[in-house]
Amino acid sequence: MKLSVKLVIGIVALIALAGVITGAMALKSIQDSNKITNIELVDGQSVYGIPGAQMIVRMGKTIAVSTDNEGIPDLTAGKDLLPGTSVADNHLLFFPKDTRGLKADPNTDNEIWITVRGGFTAYDSNGKKIAPISE
Repeated sequence: MKLSVKLVIGIVALIALAGVITGAMALKSIQDSNKITNIELVDGQSVYGIPGAQMIVRMGKTIAVSTDNEGIPDLTAGKDLLPGTSVADNHLLFFPKDTRGLKADPNTDNEIWITVRGGFTAYDSNGKKIAPISE
């Protein structure tokens, strides 16, 4: 069975377009994973990192949270922060799963600013997704 020249050209063009789209999606993923965002947490809000995200609490009191009761690697201190543990300012934290995050300490009224490298999801005190205040 012979394929027409137009059909072959169409198939090649479709394959090329798929390659361009795949490359663009991969580039966006790389850019998103390296994006740095400064966010503010208030009133019991929490932020969970996507796998590979990194966070530094720049100011304020936060506590480690986890939906699977596993810890957050504190790369500065060289230990895991178990859920409920207070997080020290200026420590580099690594998020290997999207089940771990930081929550505004309910016992403080101070501003909380966190620098996030990579993707994250923020929630209000009722567990509803939000867009946090960012700079």
